[in-house]
Amino acid sequence: MDYREFVDQISEDLKKVLPDELQGAKITARQVDKLQGASYYGITVQPENSNIGISMDLSSAFESMENGRSYDVVLAELGTAVADGFSNRPNVRAAELMDYEAMKDKLMVQVVPTAGNEEMLAGIPHVEQEDMSLVYRFVIETNEQGSATTLGTNQILENYGISAEQLHADAMANAPEQFPASVRSMQEVLAEIMGIEPEMMPGEPGGMYVATCNHGMNGAGCIFYPEFMDQAAEKLGGDFFVLPSSVHEVILLPDTGDMSFHELESMVQEINATEVQPADRLSDSVYHYDAEEHIFEKAQTHDERMQAKKAERESSHEKKSIMDKLAEKKKEAQAHVGDKHAPAKAAEHSL
Repeated sequence: MDYREFVDQISEDLKKVLPDELQGAKITARQVDKLQGASYYGITVQPENSNIGISMDLSSAFESMENGRSYDVVLAELGTAVADGFSNRPNVRAAELMDYEAMKDKLMVQVVPTAGNEEMLAGIPHVEQEDMSLVYRFVIETNEQGSATTLGTNQILENYGISAEQLHADAMANAPEQFPASVRSMQEVLAEIMGIEPEMMPGEPGGMYVATCNHGMNGAGCIFYPEFMDQAAEKLGGDFFVLPSSVHEVILLPDTGDMSFHELESMVQEINATEVQPADRLSDSVYHYDAEEHIFEKAQTHDERMQAKKAERESSHEKKSIMDKLAEKKKEAQAHVGDKHAPAKAAEHSL
């Protein structure tokens, strides 16, 4: 059987291996749409008299069967996984899920690449920032294993009776409070990973900084928190580049004028291609924040803007130089005319 046939068969047989309390559950084989190309055909299991269920991607289970495990063994393991999933699911009441006033305090922002997510974004309230898009998630629960979140969709807005503008405003008010941004030097981050003090790390302090939110997951969206850019500029000492490490974090690099955005983009593109999983990739572009003019833009756009300003200054200077020269010539001409008539006037006065 192929994968789709496998999923359909599991959806029919799964109830045989579920515990008694889940015997009334509704099991459906369906397409589960997700951002970042992570959509899959799998199963959803929804208990009786409940609006809260779980969805499962069965690709690993199918691969296990293809590698020699029997269908019955794989089925039994999936039954255990579903039972464990319900035992460990977030402790949230269905009534709370339907109450926007309660749910808006769980809002966070996530940033994803616009390219590749167009189909999903068509059904999701979002705000575009350069070649990225801000979307909104309700964080149901966060623990050591990760976060359980629900993506805000147009259907959810309709259910809550709110606008996309209100969702955005509430997310921008709540996220910095509940999921505050964290900006740490690369030395601090690496020292924490290695279990040593930052002072013991080689190299000079400063340089690269890592920006994310307090729990790390989908933390790159913190760069769009109100006032984040200006606060980061103060910490970094002025203008800085933003390197999109992943959807979970970005790297901030002071713009000291000794690196071109071309070099930085080449580095980002190489790391994306070799080190970052497709589902975690944010962008191949590098961005720039102009601290004086408070402008966030692609580094290429910033470079073009600076070149245009330079050309304008040079043109203005050249125009001023020409005008100054014309003014000098005019003075010289006037002085010459004055000298020519001076003797005649002197003779007239002597009469």
